[in-house]
Amino acid sequence: MSSLKRIRSRIVLTSKSCLTVVTIVSMFNFADIAAACPICGVPTVTVAERFARADAALLAEWVSVRGAQGKTPETTAFEIVQTPRNPEKAFKTGERIDVPVYAQGKSGDLYLLLGRKDEKLGIKWENPLPVSETSFQYIVQAPPLETPAEKRLAYFVKFLEYPDVTIANDAFAQFVNAPTKDIAAVSGKLPKDKIRRWLADSKTPINRQAGYGLMLGLCGEADEARFLEQRIGAIEPDRQVGIEGLMFGYLLLTGENGLAKLEKTYLGDSKAEDGMAYAAVLAIRYYWTYGNGKITPEKLQAAMRRLLDRPTFAESAIKDLARWKDWSLHERLMKLYDSKEGTDASTRKAIITYMIASTKDAPQDAAGAPPHVRAGRKCLEELRQRDPKLVAEAERFFFVQ
Repeated sequence: MSSLKRIRSRIVLTSKSCLTVVTIVSMFNFADIAAACPICGVPTVTVAERFARADAALLAEWVSVRGAQGKTPETTAFEIVQTPRNPEKAFKTGERIDVPVYAQGKSGDLYLLLGRKDEKLGIKWENPLPVSETSFQYIVQAPPLETPAEKRLAYFVKFLEYPDVTIANDAFAQFVNAPTKDIAAVSGKLPKDKIRRWLADSKTPINRQAGYGLMLGLCGEADEARFLEQRIGAIEPDRQVGIEGLMFGYLLLTGENGLAKLEKTYLGDSKAEDGMAYAAVLAIRYYWTYGNGKITPEKLQAAMRRLLDRPTFAESAIKDLARWKDWSLHERLMKLYDSKEGTDASTRKAIITYMIASTKDAPQDAAGAPPHVRAGRKCLEELRQRDPKLVAEAERFFFVQ
């Protein structure tokens, strides 16, 4: 495993260990995951979304539980309190309902029962969700899924870091699940002063740091830029999860001046901690796709080129620069290919992939091959003579996102 992959693994494992929201990614379809904010965290099926998709929804009070007996499954009895979604008026307030799952509780405990229509069962119930009166009202009053994103997210803004943990978790998850452009659409409603306080508060769940960094970058001004710069520079080792979100927000506010500082501090300094350098790489990648135009593509490419001299990051930088069509590196990468210091097989394969990509980046109606195409062909042929197996493998599995 390469050094960069080990860094990535540590970050992912740390992030997962800090999650306070149960993620059920398997319940998403691929379109949902692709649309989610890549900066804020792991996509989560929220309670509000589950309520919106349910055919039946009941607020019920726990009565008793019966264990499995023979072929009879475990069952929990509830008394219906409210019927916010009642298909065909099948349920009545005050009636008891048996749900074929085990839910431990005591008299007075409230649960939200959600179910989907089923040809055999009538209603197939999900696991009961414990709720309070406040969280129940939050769920049932949430805008429907078809509500325009700007209006829908505006509802959840006021519940960020709400005292009820269920509500706070669910509200933040709405932003995790939203495309970055939808979060930007409600930037005028984001509470920048509160977000600064949440970021500075060690009690704020660490998995929210990246999302709040993004939000502050969308709604902040000069004071917030200074806050983010200080926060990034003084981050404690156990608070580094999501720091790429702080850096991304910082870039949104500061543009090329901020990029120059990150570049000097983390990318150009070989003594910079690998974890912080990798966070800066992620922030620059995010900016390439989701930035606000304050930084030119050429400046972003130049910043990423600084990593070619750092063996830990060279492979990743080469792949990024190929995706970004920076075709100024043929000669430099050939020299790197010959380097005996820190150039492993994966980095050499990335160099070959870069050469292949450069040969394919040409207009189909061009009268002659552009200079970068000719340079790529020449380098690729030379590498084919020297490393035929590695070149053949790279060509076979060639793919640049």
